[in-house]
Amino acid sequence: MENNAELQGLPIVARPTGVCCASLTRLATPVMALVAVGAISVAAFFAGQLSQTQAQYSANDLPFLHADSAVSSENFSMATGAVDQEAEGLFVLDHNSGLLQCSVIYPRMGRFMSQFTANVADALGTGGKGGSYLMLTGRADFPRSSNNPVGSTIVYVMDTATGNYASYYVPFNRQAMTSGQVQQGLLMLIATGSANPVIDRDALR
Repeated sequence: MENNAELQGLPIVARPTGVCCASLTRLATPVMALVAVGAISVAAFFAGQLSQTQAQYSANDLPFLHADSAVSSENFSMATGAVDQEAEGLFVLDHNSGLLQCSVIYPRMGRFMSQFTANVADALGTGGKGGSYLMLTGRADFPRSSNNPVGSTIVYVMDTATGNYASYYVPFNRQAMTSGQVQQGLLMLIATGSANPVIDRDALR
């Protein structure tokens, strides 16, 4: 009985569980807000850096890309090459006849206005019809004048049966394109060679 009386005289202290949880909740809310603000700031920073990088390499600042291409089938070979800064040539080689054609579109007029031709069989010495060829284009800066117009593309053709090859340039006139004049002519032979040269053993001794 004495113990109960003593206990009844002591103050009763309740555990502040609700107060503690409420304090933690109030503390967690601003912490989460700060974390979210920090994440958004970091994302905005990197987005700004990416935008600046893209702005530095805008379409106006990129270098002009010359993208030549070539494909071949059993009967035809095709290739492209820039004959001028504003015009591209389409090269088509007929394997059956050996006829090589270069057609050029005038960009301002939107249609083919120039055509140059050559028979590669004459330069490669294939003679008969039905040859097997490979073709591609390259680029060179030849001396040019009003009397000797030269395009900036070289076309290379190889006869796969013999290994003989030849190169041609296009006598493309930029002034004629500017004035809208039709151009026709021959592809000019530059040089010939062979992938299977005859070795002069006497010269090697």
